[in-house]
Amino acid sequence: MLVDLVHVETTDGVRLDGIFQKAPETGVSQLGVDVIILHHGVYGNFYSPGMFDEYSDALLAKGCAVLRVNNRGHDPISRVKVKNDVKRYGAAYEVIDDSRYDWEAWIDFAQAAGFERIGLWGHSLGAVKSIYYMALNTDTRVKFVVAGSPPRFSCSAFADMKEGAEFKKVLLRAQRYVEAGQPDTLMDVTNPYDILLTAEVFIEKYGPEEKYNILNYIPHVEVPLLITIGSCEAQANMAFNGLSEEVGKLAQEFHNVTFESIPGADHSYTHQREYVWNVISQWMGNLSL
Repeated sequence: MLVDLVHVETTDGVRLDGIFQKAPETGVSQLGVDVIILHHGVYGNFYSPGMFDEYSDALLAKGCAVLRVNNRGHDPISRVKVKNDVKRYGAAYEVIDDSRYDWEAWIDFAQAAGFERIGLWGHSLGAVKSIYYMALNTDTRVKFVVAGSPPRFSCSAFADMKEGAEFKKVLLRAQRYVEAGQPDTLMDVTNPYDILLTAEVFIEKYGPEEKYNILNYIPHVEVPLLITIGSCEAQANMAFNGLSEEVGKLAQEFHNVTFESIPGADHSYTHQREYVWNVISQWMGNLSL
């Protein structure tokens, strides 16, 4: 399949790259939107193999164009061009709030390419950022959001779990680095999951302010929102412990929110990708947009 390499520059000057695939010129999209922007999770990027390879082909077959893109949090550590300078970004250094610049830039790109009906599909941290963006920005160009396995970042919830004592030790270590004037110290942690990030970023993501707890933002997303979580994720990752139940409650309370538990699925939906595609494509096809 031929792709176009594309790039954008955010309003704060960060260059981001991606690929654009046009839908076959055989008719209108069967999915309610003309293009879907696919956003990777932590450590991810647009060029790595994975489930978005499969889903890109499936979207194109339904007459929907695809933008598979980087955000400034791509890869563990990356060097990103910012205007006339090069800075460190990647998962270790990213501030999630800055992702709103990235999401806006790619939506601007899609609009400039002539697309009026735009969908967002994010996985993992990309799902968290998509919920966060739409809760705070209310971008009317976006017609729906698919959020695949968005983890919950909740300091209070983590502290109350059986792994809570270890989590609090890691948080205290990060706080001490910051208090000592060493916020950029890299920490290789295993709690709440395996990740490399700076002390400052650890506190911003997982600290007591709970700045990115999706349960606080889901009620403020106004467009149709589908959230999927694998049934095996809670056993493998404390960020999903009890989350399906909480999201399920919100889905009952808010008419625009749909929740689907994916039976037997891990975080990458390794053995259930066809099942996931059937759930998502049917949900998209049934929307009245």
